[in-house]
Order: sequence, then structure tokens, then C-alpha cells
Amino acid sequence: MSINNIISRAANVLVILFIGFTVFPAKLNYSSIAIIALMVLAVINMFINNGKAGKRSWLLFLLSAPVLVYSFGLLNTANLDSGVNFITRNLSFLAFPFIFFSLGEKIQQKIVLYSFLCSLFLVNLYLIYLFIYYFNFGERFYKIVTIDIYHSTYLGLYNLSGYWVAIYLFAKSKKRKYILLSIFLVAAAMITSARIIFFLSLLSLFFSALIFLKSTKHRVVAVIAIALLSFFVYNYTPSIKQKFSQFNEIEHVGFDKGNHRGVSSRLGNIQASYELIKRNPFFGTGTGDLLDELLEEYDRMKFTMGYKYRYNPHNQYLSYLVRNGFIGGGICILILYLFPFYFVLRRNDVLLFGFMLLVLGVSLTESFLDVHKGITFYAFFMTFLLARYDLDFWGRTQKKL
Repeated sequence: MSINNIISRAANVLVILFIGFTVFPAKLNYSSIAIIALMVLAVINMFINNGKAGKRSWLLFLLSAPVLVYSFGLLNTANLDSGVNFITRNLSFLAFPFIFFSLGEKIQQKIVLYSFLCSLFLVNLYLIYLFIYYFNFGERFYKIVTIDIYHSTYLGLYNLSGYWVAIYLFAKSKKRKYILLSIFLVAAAMITSARIIFFLSLLSLFFSALIFLKSTKHRVVAVIAIALLSFFVYNYTPSIKQKFSQFNEIEHVGFDKGNHRGVSSRLGNIQASYELIKRNPFFGTGTGDLLDELLEEYDRMKFTMGYKYRYNPHNQYLSYLVRNGFIGGGICILILYLFPFYFVLRRNDVLLFGFMLLVLGVSLTESFLDVHKGITFYAFFMTFLLARYDLDFWGRTQKKL
């Protein structure tokens, strides 16, 4: 067996392990070990092939821009330890572009997609068991998911990403098993009981119906079915109804220091972030000072729960703008959100569209690119999706890889 074949097999095995460690509620160390091993393999591959990387494009390294922004953000950072720790957490934005630049032609697309779907299927069997077991306890199910598995929004994000993968595979193969799997995954996403995931589930169903159903009659039927589904799930799933009932608890649109729960708490995050942006509009608080500055603002607002539990902005857009201002934060938003949409429009890429729909939505209620699970998930799949094309600087492709 040649050295190139050995590298190819090892790369695909490590990718499968990384996906499994990401989807399952495993310790973060394991996925980090898989990333480091892939990096070592990528370096060996570049060395063996004299620095040549096949047809992969340097354009992938645009995704590394946030690391550069965060590094410049150390210049106005008082808490350097926190800043360096945050940059270390974001090294996946450097690692995965290099991994796919070097090993992209050796990593098989089907292996990535199938291993992701298989991992989700297994973890969701446990989720459904918990849902059935705790169903009559209503709102307790939300806590069960959070404690026994992990944050419900992230689990919902993974499941909806799997939904779009299944829809994409169905469009390519026309095999009905992928439709059944997509239904299973969107149902699993809904019962995680996160508000934003419920909305994104309905949007995913709506957009996939518009994309794949050509008849106006079929589209109307699909929209009615989605509306009935949302009504049924909302009214007959206690954990979801409990989450939405928190909207009735707020007396006005804004933070209420007498009500730290649910929606009011999120409005407190927004208010504190807005005040920090006003004070540091261009360069932000600095890469390492975001949380310290937020805690001071929470204290001024009398936002006890925010101060006690050290809440982040719970909004990725605000997180970028607070941390690195309109200049650095704007660059991050441009590269990580608008840049991929350029290829969605240019290539009519359904899978990339679905992934970006979810990322845009989750970013409204979570600073998910501030934590390891979210960073590695986004960096891996975004690089994988863009690496399928042989891109020149303007995004033109010679062929789909």
C-alpha cells in the first residue's frame, strides 16, 4: 500500500472520529485530539507531495480572518490571559482550512455526510427515549436534555444540519430512506425544546418545500401541513409550550430587573451589549475583556442572574461588535456570514444554503462561535462545504469536487 493511500485512509478515519466526538456528548479533549492528528497528517501530506495541494484553493484561508482580528484585539485588551485563551479556542479557523487545503482530495464527501448522519441517529435514539420517559413532566424535559446530553440549541443545530444533509442526499439519489431520515431529524430537532430551533425547523421545512416542490398546488399543501404541524407541536408538547409561555411574563419590551427568566434575561444581554458598543464603537472592548465589561454592566443594571452566571451576549453578531467593534467585528461578520452566501447564490448550493440558514438563525440567540463546540462545528463544516469546489479568487469553479 502506498503512503498516499495510507494518508487517505487515516484522514477519513480521523474525520469520522472528529464528527463522532462532536455530535456525541463527549469531552472536548477528544475532538481536539482528532483535529491535532489531522493537522499532523496534513503537514506530512504537504511534505510528501512537495507542498502541492491538488486543486484546493487558498481562498479557504479567508475563513481564518477571525483569528487575525482577535489577535489585533489583544492590543486594547487588559485581560490578556482571557484574550489568549479565546484565540486558542478559535484555532480551528486556522486548522481546518489547512487540513482541507492539504487533504481535501483525500477526504471523501460521502464519509463525512454518512458518519454525521449515523452519529446523529444514535444520539437521537437516546434523546427520544428521554422525551418519552419525561414527557408528562412537561418543562422538565428541557432540563433533562441540557443536563443529560448538552445544550439543547446545539443539539437542535446539529439535527437540523443533518436534516439538510438528508434532503441534499435525497435530491441527488431520489432514495426515500433519506426523506424518512429527514423527518426523523427535524422531529428530533423540535423536541429539544429550544425556541430558535423550533422556528428554524419550520423555516427549514418551508424553504426545502419551496426548493424541491415545483407545483404551486404542492407548495400550498406543504405550507398548510407545516402550519398544522407547528400548531400541533406547540399545543401538545409541554416543554415547548413552557418555553414560549415566557413571552407572556414580560410586561414591556426590554429588560425587567424584577424578572430574570427567559426572554427578559435575553433582553438584558442585548441591553448590556448595546451599552458597551456605544462606549467602544470602532475597536470594541478588546478580545479578552468582553466578559469583564459585561459583568460590570450587569452590575450597573442590577441584572443579578447575568452577573452571577457570567452570561455572554447570547447573540453572535453583538458578540463580535462588542468584542472587536464595527471594524474587527464587521470583518468577522462579513467573512463568516456574507462570504459563504456569495457561493450559495453563485452555485445554487442547497446544502450550503441550509447550513447558513441555521447559522444565521442560531446566531440571533446564542454566541455559539464563542464556545469550542460551536467553533469546531462551524469551522469544519464550512470549510468542508467550500472545499468541494475548485475556486479561483472570484469564486468561479472549474468543477465540483
